[in-house]
Amino acid sequence: MPLDADTRRFRPAMQWELRDSGPMDGPTHIQVGSLRGREWYVDHMGFGARRFPDKHAAWAAIRRLMAMHQGRWEQVPCTHKPFYTVRRSDGSRVLYDQNEPECLYGSWGTLKERRWETYCGAFQGGTTLRRTETHSLFEGAITLTEYRDPFDDGVRFVLERIRESGGDWRVIDYPSRDLAETRYEQSVRANAGERYPYKSSDVEGVPVDRVSADPPGIRRLASGAVVATADLAEYERLYGRTEPR
Repeated sequence: MPLDADTRRFRPAMQWELRDSGPMDGPTHIQVGSLRGREWYVDHMGFGARRFPDKHAAWAAIRRLMAMHQGRWEQVPCTHKPFYTVRRSDGSRVLYDQNEPECLYGSWGTLKERRWETYCGAFQGGTTLRRTETHSLFEGAITLTEYRDPFDDGVRFVLERIRESGGDWRVIDYPSRDLAETRYEQSVRANAGERYPYKSSDVEGVPVDRVSADPPGIRRLASGAVVATADLAEYERLYGRTEPR
């Protein structure tokens, strides 16, 4: 059963960290401890905290969770600090980060692909609230979407930042719209630039060029390739004469 907020007065007993993990795995911890009465809890970095009727049920859950990961488990001092890197104190969760291993995706073990596909389906079925398109040269976007979490049925607000198509994808969701909108506007302003203005944005004061003209020194070719004008001669020597888009 889920570990309710009013039962979070727990006493940690043991904690483990995953070592020598598999490809695409990130830092993962499991903590176990006692609650009021005979109940115990198990907190897995990627799947969250659950309570169990007794110690035996909790330890059976730990064995199942450990078996879902490649690598070895090493006992470490009890601390919730590592958990807060992906499940933050403000209620937000780092679901996915293409460049950093510290995210829930990296802690889902053998379920990572299936679970991530389920989340992506939930995002697509959600309601887009805010959207900023990056310069057409990059074909990226910063998007805020209201969606329903497919695993606990709660309403969440997901911020997806893709600076360029196919790369630099970071996904964080939030428990409230106000907090999510604040983070959305902060992200849009932090990634704004005069050299590569946004193609469109609903945030006031950021540079926008709906035509998305190419900046000086850049040539886009009919093939879709982007080449610095200084390198164009060498590019044509290697690949033949080119035509601008």
